[in-house]
Amino acid sequence: MAKNTHNPSLMRRIRRELKEGQDPEVLLPRAKAISDPYYRSLSLYLVIPHLNQKSKSCKSAITLANNEIDQVQQPWRRIELLGSITKLLKSFPEIEVKTKSYSMILSKLDSEKKVRTRDFLLNYSKNFPETFLEELLHISNSLEGSEFETGKAIIRHWINLKSHSFPVDKLINFKSQFKTKLLGYLHFQLSKSNKYTDSFILSKAVETVDSQESLKYLVRVCSTISDIELIENYISDFSSEEKIPILLSLISRADRKNFKEKAKEMYIETEEEYENLIDSRNKSKFREKMDLTLKRLEGEQFIKNVKQAEDLHSISSKGKHTLALYNTYGGNWNHPHFKAIFKASNLCAAFDLDLALISFPQITSEKLVKEIQKEMRLPGEGYTKLLFDKKRIQFFEKDVDETWSGIKVATTANPDLSKSSLPDARLCMVMGLGPKGLPKSYISNASYHFEFTGSNTAFETGTAMGAITSHLFLLH
Repeated sequence: MAKNTHNPSLMRRIRRELKEGQDPEVLLPRAKAISDPYYRSLSLYLVIPHLNQKSKSCKSAITLANNEIDQVQQPWRRIELLGSITKLLKSFPEIEVKTKSYSMILSKLDSEKKVRTRDFLLNYSKNFPETFLEELLHISNSLEGSEFETGKAIIRHWINLKSHSFPVDKLINFKSQFKTKLLGYLHFQLSKSNKYTDSFILSKAVETVDSQESLKYLVRVCSTISDIELIENYISDFSSEEKIPILLSLISRADRKNFKEKAKEMYIETEEEYENLIDSRNKSKFREKMDLTLKRLEGEQFIKNVKQAEDLHSISSKGKHTLALYNTYGGNWNHPHFKAIFKASNLCAAFDLDLALISFPQITSEKLVKEIQKEMRLPGEGYTKLLFDKKRIQFFEKDVDETWSGIKVATTANPDLSKSSLPDARLCMVMGLGPKGLPKSYISNASYHFEFTGSNTAFETGTAMGAITSHLFLLH
């Protein structure tokens, strides 16, 4: 009978009857009879915490549920199943069973490709208890090219657990080139959450610096004057040629954090270092940056002579289609918001598209333009202002108004093929802004789906944005 029944419905019925107090021993055979290994394993994990944890039926159910994971053929479904199991394990009553199950899940990741393991860590690290976080960091350290993004996800979860111990030693021992940045990110997140206000972790990060790029990242995560002075002290023995770029970055950070006096103090130091330069090829470049920095410190607006009038004439009053950014970042406006809208504005101007901004914090168009100009170091107001002037950017609280944007299409790496035929009309392609992508409920509620690689390959935000906008441009 189970083979002719909708497997997800069978699973949901088992879950509902468990909540209603049905005997789990009665439901266990029904879970075993489900034909799809994905839903059979998941249903068994629903029943297992309600069984006697030391009984033979519980142990055999665990064995069967774990074996069924390997029978799921599609890699993305296996990862999704493992992630769903981690959610269920959070409510398991028996610590030993829970611990063994978490260990089993991590062992199964060994046979998955790195890109799938990366997706797992990004989406499901938050379901693990603190005792497993060092092991998760170890796995992250083995994902060449993805250490930073996965390490950040684990660090965020570690902080959200309100732990009193943090993975400083673990990160210091990372073989990865990203250990400096991860230590800096840990410091930044702790400072942001007001859980940790001194510069100890930042000092450990400074000890691991191996490039100017990683040092500049630490400048960007400075949160206090003590942090800034720590970096300032670190570069004290640098040559003037090496020191000036870092000092300019420190000044910019101090100014942004409203440490005005400290910023001016470091500018005076920068002028002194500049006087020490003799035959530097970078001297004129440094002078230009220093003059710009000084004007900012004095509150002057420095705008280069750019040909914005010509750009304005090249932008029509309405785009052919619409790009929509759905904000899934938590909290208020921050650099990733401004950077994404800056990129999207350039692409929309280039490919003749309108821009919809969904679920962003409230802000006026004037302030948004100014903040983008400041955050992206623009000489002028950029394409965002030009698009606003043409009323080609609109904010939406929860979803787009299709009468303005065109027919809504959810972009996803895992589309429902029954929704993949796009209408011949004005379209609004919606992409998720942030590591979570579009909410699953939003994707399922959309009438149309779009996946542009043909291979279900997920892209990072900037790459996806470029690919989606160029595709819209080529549509009639």
